[in-house]
Amino acid sequence: MRRVSFALLAAIAAASVLGVAANPVPDATLVSTHPTKSSTNKHQSNPTPFVIPSLQEWDGGSGEWKLSRSTRIVVDKSYAKGGALDAGNTFMANPSNLQQFAEGFQSDIKAVTGIDVKVVVSNKHGKNDIFLTLGADAKDPKLNHEGYHLDIGKKGISIQAVTSRGAFWGTRSLLQMLILADETGYALPQGHARDYPNYHERKVMQDIARKPIPLSDLREYATLTSFYKFNTLHHHYSDNPAVMVKDLMPDWQTKYAAFRLRSDNPTYSMYASNDTSFTKQDIREYQDFVKVRGIDLIPEIDTPAHSLCFTKFHPEWSINNGTARGDWLDLGNQEVWTFLEGLWTEFAGWFDSSEISIGADEYDPTKGDLARTFVNHFHDFFGEKFNKTIRMWGSDVRLPGTVEINPNIHTDHWGFTYSNPMDLIKRGHRISNLNAPDSYMVPRAQAYPDSIDAQKIYELWEPWVFDIFNKTDPNRNVSPDEPLLTGGGLAVWVDFLSESVTRVELYDRVSHAVGAYGEKLWAGTKGSDRISYEKWETSAKKLRENIPGITLRRRPETKGQFVISYDFEDGAAKDGSENGYNGKLSNGAKVVDSGDSHGKVAQLSANSYISTPVEGISYPYSVGMWVKPSGDQKPNAVLLESGDGRLLISNDTASTVTFEQDGNKYDTQIILPPNEWSHIAFSSDGVQTGVFFNMRRQAIVNYYNSRWDMLKNETLVVTAPVRTIGSTQGNSVNGLIDGVFVLDRSVYSGEMSFIGNRYADALP
Repeated sequence: MRRVSFALLAAIAAASVLGVAANPVPDATLVSTHPTKSSTNKHQSNPTPFVIPSLQEWDGGSGEWKLSRSTRIVVDKSYAKGGALDAGNTFMANPSNLQQFAEGFQSDIKAVTGIDVKVVVSNKHGKNDIFLTLGADAKDPKLNHEGYHLDIGKKGISIQAVTSRGAFWGTRSLLQMLILADETGYALPQGHARDYPNYHERKVMQDIARKPIPLSDLREYATLTSFYKFNTLHHHYSDNPAVMVKDLMPDWQTKYAAFRLRSDNPTYSMYASNDTSFTKQDIREYQDFVKVRGIDLIPEIDTPAHSLCFTKFHPEWSINNGTARGDWLDLGNQEVWTFLEGLWTEFAGWFDSSEISIGADEYDPTKGDLARTFVNHFHDFFGEKFNKTIRMWGSDVRLPGTVEINPNIHTDHWGFTYSNPMDLIKRGHRISNLNAPDSYMVPRAQAYPDSIDAQKIYELWEPWVFDIFNKTDPNRNVSPDEPLLTGGGLAVWVDFLSESVTRVELYDRVSHAVGAYGEKLWAGTKGSDRISYEKWETSAKKLRENIPGITLRRRPETKGQFVISYDFEDGAAKDGSENGYNGKLSNGAKVVDSGDSHGKVAQLSANSYISTPVEGISYPYSVGMWVKPSGDQKPNAVLLESGDGRLLISNDTASTVTFEQDGNKYDTQIILPPNEWSHIAFSSDGVQTGVFFNMRRQAIVNYYNSRWDMLKNETLVVTAPVRTIGSTQGNSVNGLIDGVFVLDRSVYSGEMSFIGNRYADALP
């Protein structure tokens, strides 16, 4: 096949246009409003810089400060290693020091600007420097534990805080300003900010039990949330399918269940999930990673319900009262109490957090007093044995009884049918607002939001609001300055297990939501009072797409609509797009003459492959190629592969093209005939993934919804795996490949025919 020229690629692009930690409570004064100075005053001062969350106070100066190659990050020698100020004022369970935060900021600046600033420890700093120091007034009720002063002036930039974490939040504001100043050569407006959070708990809860999520992804979630000044991640380590109806789960012992912590103690190692689980060392390294991003980790092992990962091994411990759930531990059995005390004795020491979640939600409502006694017992157990407090999911309404739940137990409120936040406060409980549906994301759940409407959160939600449509109703909402309201955030559940949403698609949903929650948890209505959502989202999008350290976006940089184009006419996998993403022929892969109109093509055998510089691409995209497979193929032979999944020429049971994502396989019913050329392509618009055979769409990727025990015609949005053509695991397709392309948008059938036929006709 002859090379597809830049002129042809431009023609294709033109044609497409036609079709196309539980923390102590803040002082009540933290939620009061402060006037923000802007360019409307008589001095024509610099307007408030855009950051997420918005700056609480800004006194604009005139002129600008510009990042340069002589800029240094200077860490105040008096506070570089932390010390008395951090120890006495921070809420972090295992706080990082100022120098560690500075080194992370150094890496971020280089990723965003390309400038490699130096970190020095000194008491002297100049006009080109960024000076990090402590010593801000610890008695200032607004600065409290996490606020900071940011001064951008002629003498340089200084960030001063009460604690090292407070100074780190100042670096997040500064980093965002730099991202948005790329077109001005990283010039920042002079002025002074006094910034502080309205609420101490700014949290994202992640269900990592019902979907295997690797630590590499969890690190990126920490980077994402830290960028918006979230200070808490809550990991839900144990669970099973959210099936509550008797007839849908008669065979409960065969259902998926996961426990994500892997001990080397054989008494507890047996419960660890084989697909993904984390060792003590994994958890230690992860906590070290998140603490230098200002984050505390709250662990949750959810009992006595949601415990199939334990009752599978001990069916005699489950309640068998006709519900057929099988995941309720029988609290009438003393062995269960002994087991859970031993379980937490094994794992509680893995975690730095001063607070542990025991779950305690959705248990048998006929055993209310027993469940209430259970949570009170573990409150005392953790306090006496580990000097830790506990939290639970709001459950008291659905667990009626006369035993009063200890008011020192922190409650994550999630639904009025299970708990009432006003009643909890009256009884002295600290509460966190994770009220569904506004703070709940449950992809494909039907009963809860598939994704979050960020505009609704930005315009209507507040941490003190539990009913956004009745914000003035005191029976549905608490006071903004309620001292027992610790904060709130977003809960991300995966009730439908991993067949419903890919890891990359899940990240995309979360990344679009957290900025709006971060805005309201830190600054409240200040931002939305000043900037319309439409204007806010314009800058928010640029920030979201440029967070340093994030790869899960899977949107490779491209100078045009074509990301990759290989036609092999030059005897190699040279990229014909403008990006220079050349491939590498490996392990015997070679370019040969096809002997037909395709000209030169790539030849693969089982062990050979072509590697590309691109891991994968998330929607919208289109990917395609010509394939001439031999009649001799290994089972599950691979056309495309990456860490996100694989495109297989066949599957375990049939010779049909199959997608594999996150360990699940999705059959397309398309067969590539041996020893003849076929064109295979797929395209996703974010709603569905269409599969094209010989330039005509033949299938949409569906998944089997096991919760409803029927095919619901629910579609999967595939992340395109393009790291290798073929496989690095010795399982590549055996045959010829030609005309490989990756496009950064979805296409329709007419466009696919246009692209594919140009390759087939071998135009000059």
